[in-house]
Amino acid sequence: MPLHVLPRQIRQLLWRFVWTGLCASAMTGSAWAAGIKILASTTPLSTPFYVAEEQGFFRDEGLEVTLVDCPSGSVCLKQLLDGQGQLATASDQAIMFLSFEKPTFKVLASFASSRQDVKLVARRSAAIRSVADMKDKRVAMVRGAAGQYVFDLAMLTSGLDPRSAQVVDLDLQQLEAAATNRSIDAFALWQPGANHLIKLLGTDALVLPGPNLYTLTFNLTALRDARTISAEDCVKALRALERALVFLRSEPSKAKTILRDRLKLVMTDIDGYWPDYRFELGLNQSLIATLESTARWAMRENLVKHRDMPNYLDFIDIGPLKRVRPAAVTIVK
Repeated sequence: MPLHVLPRQIRQLLWRFVWTGLCASAMTGSAWAAGIKILASTTPLSTPFYVAEEQGFFRDEGLEVTLVDCPSGSVCLKQLLDGQGQLATASDQAIMFLSFEKPTFKVLASFASSRQDVKLVARRSAAIRSVADMKDKRVAMVRGAAGQYVFDLAMLTSGLDPRSAQVVDLDLQQLEAAATNRSIDAFALWQPGANHLIKLLGTDALVLPGPNLYTLTFNLTALRDARTISAEDCVKALRALERALVFLRSEPSKAKTILRDRLKLVMTDIDGYWPDYRFELGLNQSLIATLESTARWAMRENLVKHRDMPNYLDFIDIGPLKRVRPAAVTIVK
């Protein structure tokens, strides 16, 4: 029916409907930009995000970002999957475990890595002098996180079955209680919690050498559903991160001060573990290799229900990073 034969009120309603739809469509990108929540694990590995926020790099790229703290990469990624944010930081371990449960997310880039971030801390009073003494001991860790993988590697390289130790669930927000719980003999956890625990244990703390066979990576993730965040805003976030990484390398003292103030840390502690970190944007084939090797470990130890290895190439979105740093993408899809 031609519009001119419709009653005037109906025509007005139709035009309002069409105009509202056009405005909503035009504003979609800015609506995302106006309210992006990035779920960031409270670890020194998240320093690039703290720098980008403090220096206004997100805002310079046209993004209005709110950083939301969460205690671990696993929690960040779970909250992302629950719709509590648009982007999230997550370790390779968190990505691997959740890939078996909810394969609805993607990895945009790795931005930090460390071979020494996870520490194995034992009580001297528990008669532990090396990893070989861990048999039959009670070891606290966050299940399904990097600490568990490093602990298992340490046990295996010492010729012990990881299951010969008793795993105790560790709540990172209750470290003081865990430290005073004398029934816990050792801990596997990452920074800054590791340093805090060492201080709590005092002279009873003994840091055991790690296996040095695993490089932990921290990664930026998003949901695959394009309605949650646009590809353009993913690019903007990566550009802001790249600017933060340049700042971090050129002004390390200022970056460490931003980290100290954000997480209420002690500068001498930061200076101690800062050399363990490498901050750089990338999507490397080594990430796929790590995800596959840790997935095989998780399946072998019956830590996941599914028996089929995920195709981790399906979890990688190379598009945004290729627009920011093409040479940093070495994954072949």
